[in-house]
Amino acid sequence: MAKLDQYRLIIQQLLDKYAQYKPSYGDVDVEPIFDTQRDHYQIISVGWNQQKRVYGPIMHLDIKNEKIWIQQNTTEVDIATELIEMGVLKQDIVIGFHTPKMRQLTSFAVE
Repeated sequence: MAKLDQYRLIIQQLLDKYAQYKPSYGDVDVEPIFDTQRDHYQIISVGWNQQKRVYGPIMHLDIKNEKIWIQQNTTEVDIATELIEMGVLKQDIVIGFHTPKMRQLTSFAVE
């Protein structure tokens, strides 16, 4: 259970860090969403850019079977590397936005 608690804390710290970056355009907020009971973690953009609605996930991570799944990353940030630097084991990271076949070609977990 200690590893799971540690991974929850690491994910929240990482996403809190990136939730501080506000887009330079429009009236857009970046909001962290943490569901610690079901282990879903996101930051989303919400707001307006002139007359256009802005809404969508920026980063989305889940914890499944004590592994961190990177489900979405619309930034240029290498989340996996940052997770490793924060103490997550490489074999506990799944690049979820890659196909299962593509995941086999990485040095990260397949599932």
